[in-house]
Amino acid sequence: MACNCTKCSKKCSCADTAITNACTYTDCSVGSERCDDIQSAACVSYTGTSFQIGPAATRITITSGERLDSIIQKYAMILSNGLGACTSSDVQHDPYNVYAGVITSSTAVVIWDGIWSSSTGLNIYFDTQVSPTGWTLANSTPIVTTVSNYTITNLIASTAYKVKVVDNNNSASCKPLEILFSTLATA
Repeated sequence: MACNCTKCSKKCSCADTAITNACTYTDCSVGSERCDDIQSAACVSYTGTSFQIGPAATRITITSGERLDSIIQKYAMILSNGLGACTSSDVQHDPYNVYAGVITSSTAVVIWDGIWSSSTGLNIYFDTQVSPTGWTLANSTPIVTTVSNYTITNLIASTAYKVKVVDNNNSASCKPLEILFSTLATA
């Protein structure tokens, strides 16, 4: 891909859908993007040998085939919670690899992975990003661990939301990932 300051559409290899890049992503002037090509972290996987580091209860594991966006979320959790009970691969933790799927003017599909093996269920909370009023529980009962997505309904069109997926057995002191998105305008 040549470096230029135009909007361009290229296919993302993992989703096979067109992505439109903002001008700043392909602007080669001084201080701007230095790459000829931009890859989505959601489209890149670590393919090296699986590895882990740390003793029990502070162990972090990166597996071959794991997506870069999932790895980034693991490290973000470590930066926020520290290495230990809230983040260890071999101890209870909130899910990672959390992202939004299809978003409409009134709904959003939330998807996750990395569920702790002893989890008994998950809860989905949402709030607005601008003038938040407090977290609202989206599900009426904990979501079973065999389910890895949930559709939040009754959202307001053209509104910025934040969502978190919380293991219902996890400590309130553990800070879960929050994903950010906006609902579409009403058609």
